[in-house]
Amino acid sequence: MNNFFINELQRRSLIIIAIMLSISVIIPVIFFVGTMIETESYGKAVLGEERYNTRVKDSYLYALILFGCVMLMVIPAILYIRKYTDNYRRFIGTLSEKDMEKLIKFNDKAPFYEKFMPPYIIKEDAVSFFIHLRHTTIAFNNIVSIHVAQTHYKGYNATVTIQTAEETHRFRMSGNIFKVINFVDEALQSNPQIIVNKNWNVA
Repeated sequence: MNNFFINELQRRSLIIIAIMLSISVIIPVIFFVGTMIETESYGKAVLGEERYNTRVKDSYLYALILFGCVMLMVIPAILYIRKYTDNYRRFIGTLSEKDMEKLIKFNDKAPFYEKFMPPYIIKEDAVSFFIHLRHTTIAFNNIVSIHVAQTHYKGYNATVTIQTAEETHRFRMSGNIFKVINFVDEALQSNPQIIVNKNWNVA
């Protein structure tokens, strides 16, 4: 099961990277075609051969410059996605069969944009929240209280405040309420002493 999930995670990552690379090529091509159409609409008869050739050369040059500028933005984004995916891949590879089953069930109910990249993963009576290129792991036995604050403005959003004996953690979750319910249920199953604000899931 681990391999299936990791393969799907990597496949999604490659699709995102392929889309970004395609866009980085399409934008300069559209620019080049547009400028060439404009040049051809005038023709050599109007522009003269020298000016016509100059405009053609400029179309190639500016298209290459535009491609370079787009790649300067795309390459860091691709490197970020690769590292982000590797962070998930390494962590998922350490999951037990039981934890993997939980992750797959959780993934089945996740919004499309979070498929195979969940905001958190349950592992051995602890939760790991993934934020950018790192993850924060909190043992359920260390949690004193959980407070959930929800809003439904422009879609579902929740701020989950986790209080431990040492510090306070805040995480945002959006999309649907299931991921919050799942987290709270897992926490209470592992540590029934956790205090959760009453009626948090009542609209």
